[in-house]
Amino acid sequence: MKREIPLRKYRIGFLSLLMGLLLAISILPGSALADRSLSLEQVVVDAQVLPDASMQVTERITVDFSGQWNGFYIKIPQGDTPIIEVAVSENGQPYQFNPGTEYGPPGTYLTKTEGNQILIDWSISAADQVRTFDVSYRVLNAVKIHSDVAELYRKFISESNGNKISNVQVNLKLPAGSEQFKQGEDIRIWGHGPLTGEVKFAGPETVVWLIDGLPAYTFLEGRVVMPASLFTAAPAQAYTEQPALAAILAEEEGWAEDANRQRMMAKAETAGAAGIVGAALAGLFVLWRRFGRSHKAVFEGDYYRDLPASYSPAELSVLWNFNKMKAQDITATILDLARRKFLRLDEDTIDVRRLLGTKEITTYRISFLPAPEPGFLRNPEEAVLRPHEQRLIGFLQKNIGGGQGHIYLTDIENYAKKYGESFYEFWQEWTSEVIDKGEKYKFFDDKGNMPLFTILGGLGIFTLGCILAAKIGIIGYALIIAGAIFLFVPRLFKRRSVSGQEDYVRWQAFKKFLEHFSEMERHEIPSLIIWEHYLVFAVTLGVAKQVIRQLEVVFPNMQDGDYRFGHGWMTYGTYSGINRLNDSFEGIGDSFENALQSAQKSVSKSSSGSGGGGGFSGGGGGGGGGSSYGGR
Repeated sequence: MKREIPLRKYRIGFLSLLMGLLLAISILPGSALADRSLSLEQVVVDAQVLPDASMQVTERITVDFSGQWNGFYIKIPQGDTPIIEVAVSENGQPYQFNPGTEYGPPGTYLTKTEGNQILIDWSISAADQVRTFDVSYRVLNAVKIHSDVAELYRKFISESNGNKISNVQVNLKLPAGSEQFKQGEDIRIWGHGPLTGEVKFAGPETVVWLIDGLPAYTFLEGRVVMPASLFTAAPAQAYTEQPALAAILAEEEGWAEDANRQRMMAKAETAGAAGIVGAALAGLFVLWRRFGRSHKAVFEGDYYRDLPASYSPAELSVLWNFNKMKAQDITATILDLARRKFLRLDEDTIDVRRLLGTKEITTYRISFLPAPEPGFLRNPEEAVLRPHEQRLIGFLQKNIGGGQGHIYLTDIENYAKKYGESFYEFWQEWTSEVIDKGEKYKFFDDKGNMPLFTILGGLGIFTLGCILAAKIGIIGYALIIAGAIFLFVPRLFKRRSVSGQEDYVRWQAFKKFLEHFSEMERHEIPSLIIWEHYLVFAVTLGVAKQVIRQLEVVFPNMQDGDYRFGHGWMTYGTYSGINRLNDSFEGIGDSFENALQSAQKSVSKSSSGSGGGGGFSGGGGGGGGGSSYGGR
């Protein structure tokens, strides 16, 4: 007890702190609480290299704002390439320059020097809209003039940019006179960044860099070497007085080879990943053929006019539903027991307590009868109860009826509500007993060790994939997918045995007969007393309503001569007809469905608990400049 006192204090203190934080947050301005985000849809850079070795740049930035935003900015490293002549506009309307250091109203912009960077910030009022801004500036000393070649080596997007850009295009216009030189020899171009990028000549004076989906914190860099004679007005500081072409070509060749190796590796990894998933699917197909594909049955008829087998309705449900049972299986069993004279079903009226007084309702009385003499039954073998039938009668009479000679359907529902765990325990034991009988009938093929092997194999492959995903991404992910395939999909495989499949297709044909028998000639249709037996199985097969409707057509008033449906074991009202009989079957089924649902709820409540153009190389990073973007 002594140790629980400080723990309680800590809990109280934590709750107090939490409530204080929630209170503080609740009084913040609405704009501070509002969820907001932005995405860069496109950046188009139009640049022109000038004869004085400077570069005129206009960046067209398209931003999708979600929530309220009050500003946007670009940061550009300067170093020995100063940025001058900055201007901001939108839709052709220039923003006003703010010479101060504090943010101005929307439609104004300011510039600041932060270390070696220039900050260009403009004020806006943007809420849940897409806006496009134009930012222009000139970069001094953008081109270096070596003794053998001129070089533009610059980042257009910086690795400091924390926003993914959906599409980037850089259009670079070369100095006047460049059209006189041979592209790929006198003028060479390269691109650095993600290997999915592309650089190409787009005319006699234009170079274009393209990439879709530039990730955050990833640079896009361009390099161009061209004749130094194009820069007749370059200042003295642009000259290096050193040869550079050989070193540049060697450097770019190395990066290109490395990039091509990476591309080949990526292709090989993609092919390997596809092969892994393909092999997993092929293995799955082999397993399906062995453990999932249905056997071919000998019977191929459309209709089957007799009961295909002698097992009970509940046992049929095991075959029909692949070891799953439903409340309607109890309904079918009770109807079958009544047909065989172990029970009697009589429609009756009783008074049920309500919040205010009582109400008279119509229900069914289930009377328990002595075991019939075999000689009094059409089929003497039906005088013998199966174990699951004995268990059901015993539960109804002893547990629900308290040993009395009869119970009402309402008693079953009330018992399930009051003693839900007991009812559900009976249901589990009863269904387990029936399913065990299905195993004796050998309804289904034995899967052997397949489940164990696929679980262990799938788990091993899945684990290996998780380990490799961080190192060899696509191969690791493919192994994860393959492992998941073997872990989970074979669990869905289920196949009836040869004899089980033969019975199943006959039951399918029998069901089809039940659905269409009224279309046949009268002499082809069994007598009404036979239909009492058929109707029991129609409940399990889920077509009882259709059968009753057709029986009314074939046997008006549900009579066949002097014989009336249910004679001696079921009464269903003071007048004959399809509606009353249909309501009777529905009422019995609903009672057991409601009882089972009540029991399941009771159990659940009690339980606890991702140089001539061509592709980019992955090298580079030595170029100056590079924009990064953000909002405020």
